[in-house]
Amino acid sequence: MKTVSVVMCTYNGEKYLREQLASLAGQSYPVMELIIQDDGSNDETIEIINGYKERHPELNIRLYRNSINLGFNRNFFSAILKAKGDYIACCDQDDIWEACKLEMMIKNIGDASLIFHNSVLFNSKSVIGKLHNRPLCEFPSSINALMIPRSYGHQIMFRKDIQELLIPFATLNLSYDYFIYSLSGVTGKIRYIDTPLVRWRRHESASTYSEKKGEGKIHGYINAVKALFRTLNMNTTRSYFKLYSSIPVADKTARKLADKMSRINIVNFIGICYLCYKHRYELITECSGIKQSLRAFFVPLFFVRDYAQYILRK
Repeated sequence: MKTVSVVMCTYNGEKYLREQLASLAGQSYPVMELIIQDDGSNDETIEIINGYKERHPELNIRLYRNSINLGFNRNFFSAILKAKGDYIACCDQDDIWEACKLEMMIKNIGDASLIFHNSVLFNSKSVIGKLHNRPLCEFPSSINALMIPRSYGHQIMFRKDIQELLIPFATLNLSYDYFIYSLSGVTGKIRYIDTPLVRWRRHESASTYSEKKGEGKIHGYINAVKALFRTLNMNTTRSYFKLYSSIPVADKTARKLADKMSRINIVNFIGICYLCYKHRYELITECSGIKQSLRAFFVPLFFVRDYAQYILRK
């Protein structure tokens, strides 16, 4: 039987932590170890964890407490590197896992390096709906994984061999979930299952909860072009894609695209956009025709506009 390490990072999570821990204890597939790394909580988080450790020895809870605050992403990287299971599944402190989550992921991962699933969003008032309203491509291409990272930490489970590839980047303030997703996609294969396996709690203050509403599509394309003139966005984009120069990217097109994105500027961006257009059938699978062509062409600019705001920080 393949073993699974679940990795959770906590910080002042007393309000919802019990629900999440209960859902882990109720998994139909055994958890080999539950690694919990706390980033300096000053509420009842540690007491709650220790209580579960006593009552649920089958979870094999391994609690680590940081001596200094690492921050969200570095904390996850550090905790992931401690995992010993054949597969590693990431876990937020305030969600609720469906009982069949791990079992479904183990059953469906096959030869993929990473598997991710749909989720149901909810808040303190009601169920909001699915995270992915339309089914995504079951097997995203390497260039899709590179340019459009689309999984959050709570959705992913990946093979342990990805862990070794993360070591050089673990001290960076890098969006751990997007990076693991893209890294898995360019060095191996990703699989998506459309079944919602987590109830993902959204807080009104969360950055992924409040999306821009009412922004017209044309305005969105205009803002994508304007992003080329935002120094911070452009510098972040170049720095991020330079990371891939030390990664064994298997797909030739993905390798070429990463190299070009590491040098993107207002002179060469048209060529990068055209490269994406040429590979539009691999890059964009949710639509066809003119819409597919337009989206594919603008993918590099959408990355600069959106992902560069937070994917790599100082």
